[in-house]
Amino acid sequence: MESTRLPGKRKQNLEGLLRLAVENMEEDAQPSENSSVMDAQRNEFLEAALQSMTMKVDEVQYALANLKNESVSIAEKLECLDIIRDNIDDIDAANSFVKTGGITTLLEYIRSPNTDLRPQSIYIVAEMAQNNEFCQNYFVNEKIIPVLTSTMNDADEDLARGSIYAISSLIQNCPLGLKEFLGTKGTQTLLSCLSSPHATVYIKAAFLIASLTSSDGSCRDLINKQNAAQILLNNMEAKDEYDDKLEATLFALSALSLNSNWTITPSQQKEVAVILKQIINNKVLSESCEEMIKYARNILNTITK
Repeated sequence: MESTRLPGKRKQNLEGLLRLAVENMEEDAQPSENSSVMDAQRNEFLEAALQSMTMKVDEVQYALANLKNESVSIAEKLECLDIIRDNIDDIDAANSFVKTGGITTLLEYIRSPNTDLRPQSIYIVAEMAQNNEFCQNYFVNEKIIPVLTSTMNDADEDLARGSIYAISSLIQNCPLGLKEFLGTKGTQTLLSCLSSPHATVYIKAAFLIASLTSSDGSCRDLINKQNAAQILLNNMEAKDEYDDKLEATLFALSALSLNSNWTITPSQQKEVAVILKQIINNKVLSESCEEMIKYARNILNTITK
């Protein structure tokens, strides 16, 4: 759901402006016959960047005004959320959106249990928080993680998937966010997502489990104690070709297997070993999905040691 960008196109924000200046410092210090061409290119870029920045601010202000207007329809407000989402795609814009108070309306939607505007608002928070320490800390302080945790396994597929995405963005490389998530018994809710009837929710949950446990031994131990491996093993099946759910399952199990001992019955061990060997020996997967083969070997080593 990330916005598509043309290859090679400069990102028109402050970062892009600074990068342009750095790239051209050498040319400025040593004038050449190309300097006039460079000056023209620089002026053109600066004008386009400034115009783009101005347009982004105007569009977001327009969208926020409509979101606060009770006479505007839900469909129109959803379009306004799309506008906001398209215009907070870099750290500078995301931080400014928080500092100017624009995020307040979206947090109200997220906290309201009965609104069609909730899922899209959650996706915006997820994208703002991704690799953004300022926004992560802001949302943690706003106590939004318990709200998102409660909707990770919602019956609404879009709401559930977006909530897992947002939680992932808020706790990655953010100790305060992870602490808040664990304090709300978030891992138990996360594991319940593996029983979701929606494949996309299962996949998001499995990938988040893998992310949490691949580098954090304490999280790995906690999630293993909650019988995660058993649940994931029950969802594993051999496929003749690449499958999103299978990859997510293998990734999560491989991460959980690090320095771990699982208690599984001999019959299940035999059944799982057969499936894993089928995956490992699958020529189609071995040629196109080396990571999946690696995960399968890691899991096989764990259940047979």
